[in-house]
Formats: sequence, structure tokens, C-alpha cells
Amino acid sequence: RVNRSCQVEGTFGVLKQNMAYTRFRRRKLAKVRLEFALTCLGLNIRKFLKFKKSGKLPTYWKVPEGLEAETFKKPSAKRISNRLKKRKNLQPNEIAKRGYRKGMR
Repeated sequence: RVNRSCQVEGTFGVLKQNMAYTRFRRRKLAKVRLEFALTCLGLNIRKFLKFKKSGKLPTYWKVPEGLEAETFKKPSAKRISNRLKKRKNLQPNEIAKRGYRKGMR
């Protein structure tokens, strides 16, 4: 509880306060998703028009010349078999701990 923020995220605050959108008007999940997507689209159009009116349209990142896509090593059978051997020796909870630690880095 202590770590929870007392403020609502800005975008949701704008939806609720400025656009008076506090409830979904549909019931099924697919219709609710569509309704929320349309509401977000309206919010984005509203932002775009605000930027256009002020004359400060955002500039986007341009790809530098000579930039190439990243290439990855193809997995070799030897590397895969070594990885599987290491996993066989570990208990399931140890495997889970390792996966958790990797995500923390």
C-alpha cells in the first residue's frame, strides 16, 4: 500500500475528468475493447489537433544512414544440448529463481 501512487495516471485522468468518460456503456468484452479503443483514438485525435493548432507538431526520430538490422547467432545443437543438460540437474524451483533473476537485471 505504501508504494502505490495516490495519483491516477495522467491519460486516464484526462479521460475521466476532461472527457467525462467514467463508465463503459457496453457489456461484452469485445464491445468494451472496441469502445475503449475508440475512446483512445478520440483522445489521440484531440492531442494531435491541439499540437497542430499551436504549430508545434512533434518531430519523430529519423533513422541514421548506414544503420543495419541487428543479427543474432543461429542456435547450434551443441549450445542447446548444453543448456538442456544444465536444466536437468536443477530443481523446478531453482529454474524459476533463475528466470526471475534474469528479469530483474
